[in-house]
Amino acid sequence: MVNRTIGLLGNPNSGKSTLFNRLTGAHQVTGNWPGVTVERKEGRVQGKPWMLTDLPGIYSLAAYSPEEKVAASFLEDTPPDLVLNIVDATALERNLYLTLQLLEHNLPTVVAVNLCDQLDRQGGKVDCDALSRRLGVPVVPISARSGKNMGQLLSAMEKAAQKAGINRPDRLQEAGEEAEKNRYETIRMLLDGVYDSGAAAGRVTERLDRILIDKYLAIPIFLLVMLLMFAAIFGPPGMAMKAAAERGVEIISRGMETLLDRAGASWWAREMAVDGIWAGVGSVLTFLPQIALLFLFLTLLEDSGYMARGAFVMDRLLQKTGLSGKAFIPLLMGFGCTTPAVMATRTLERERERRLAIRMLPFFSCGAKLPVYILFTSAFFPKNRGLLVFGLYILGMTLGVLWIRLTGGTEKTRDAPFLMELPPYRLPTLMGTMRRLWDKCKGFVAKAGTVIVSLSALIWLTQHLTFSLDWTRQASISMFGTVGEWLAPLFQPLGFGNWQAAVSLLAGLVAKEAVVSSLAALYAYGNTAGLSTALQQAFTPASALSFLVFVLLYMPCVAAFAAIRRELGSWRAGLWAMAGQTAVAYAAAFLVYRIALLFWPV
Repeated sequence: MVNRTIGLLGNPNSGKSTLFNRLTGAHQVTGNWPGVTVERKEGRVQGKPWMLTDLPGIYSLAAYSPEEKVAASFLEDTPPDLVLNIVDATALERNLYLTLQLLEHNLPTVVAVNLCDQLDRQGGKVDCDALSRRLGVPVVPISARSGKNMGQLLSAMEKAAQKAGINRPDRLQEAGEEAEKNRYETIRMLLDGVYDSGAAAGRVTERLDRILIDKYLAIPIFLLVMLLMFAAIFGPPGMAMKAAAERGVEIISRGMETLLDRAGASWWAREMAVDGIWAGVGSVLTFLPQIALLFLFLTLLEDSGYMARGAFVMDRLLQKTGLSGKAFIPLLMGFGCTTPAVMATRTLERERERRLAIRMLPFFSCGAKLPVYILFTSAFFPKNRGLLVFGLYILGMTLGVLWIRLTGGTEKTRDAPFLMELPPYRLPTLMGTMRRLWDKCKGFVAKAGTVIVSLSALIWLTQHLTFSLDWTRQASISMFGTVGEWLAPLFQPLGFGNWQAAVSLLAGLVAKEAVVSSLAALYAYGNTAGLSTALQQAFTPASALSFLVFVLLYMPCVAAFAAIRRELGSWRAGLWAMAGQTAVAYAAAFLVYRIALLFWPV
């Protein structure tokens, strides 16, 4: 039974979500950007009957932004038994501004000074005992990432929660009643003689930022980083890992056939298991190593602090669409999965900016489309697959920006200059990186084990049944083939007017990975090498390129659509957004096909 509620508050990038994970054992997403915790989240502290509420990362309780409103209303409407305030040891001057505001609520409070190990490395120091005496509340030095001093923190929380109130120095109470500028003077008084921020890390960060966020170099460097990422994914490392996965899938496929034969399984059970379900699931799993590489690179860029620079650099470009640099973070999350990226747009203060970002997000290619890109580029453009996929990502972003500009995103409505914190560069920890990578890959595998299994079985069944419920081995007259024949003429102008391509795109509305699994089930190949050969008979290089562009741009999966509809507030708005995007996909694929015919005539 829970007997105590604790509110966890702190600035963005202070390690708040990492501390929440450490105390509760939850695996919550963490990152180096403002607004990573969009809504308050709850978890039970391990070994304690305490409920910990993780509130959005905020700089103050001014209640201007949605995050500040959530935190302020939580403290006022449902006051917790204890406030756990985490602060960044490398930036105490800024972090203590929120601390002073929290102390004015006169709730039992414990201050956790995070990143003390990093402060030591950069030559700084903080006397937490002296700071505790000046603030009048417990101050505990910790490392949320390594778990250092967690026992001491829990002990301090236990003692603080037993007190009905805190007696604070008079000058602190006076500072809380004075104008904002006097708060910073109070902070300087509090830190005088007890805190030294050090300079080593600051100098390193400053030197790197002179290059990485330079007015002329920043965007070329960012594009180069992305290009190198794709070169690794589609170069020797990624392709070697993919080849190993293919061998594993083939071994499992032969093993399944042997086991089913020995068990005396009927022919239809063997075909459904091997040529239907495993052909679909196995074809998707062969791409898992390269998808893991993509997630690994994105995780490293986030944890190192570079992605926050990306938001800063892209601010000027995004202004042209009515967005701010802060919107770049949800947009970048779209490279992983559109659904959580849509939810992350709640960190944007202005409603109009949030709606524009939601409409732009589906143009940013999600990780689920990567298996399609790998399959087709390996079959038709093996020498330039990395560069081609990089071009697809750039094309999606470019068309997203153009689409927003054409549909009402050109009005500049910025209320104030874009301000954001650039965290110091940090070396990602092996454990933290691996845990985040595992969480992302686990989601991909879970989808393969649920959605793709079910869809592969359904495709195999409808591929062998007609609408009159007669059994058939002629796929073209089956339910699936008949639906494909109805849809195929729509895609004839795009160069891929065969029914298999049409129904694979239809399956892709459930999950984009299903485009590959459905093609594998339709062509009855459990390995991508055999599937690649079959595709070379069904597509030309020009039609394959057109197919890739359509997959890049047409409406996202049903889960993402549901999130978009919910955030836009109506079915009409959601359907219009998807219809517009699919129209752009059709037009772009048509143009690409016509241009490609100049190089690869039929």
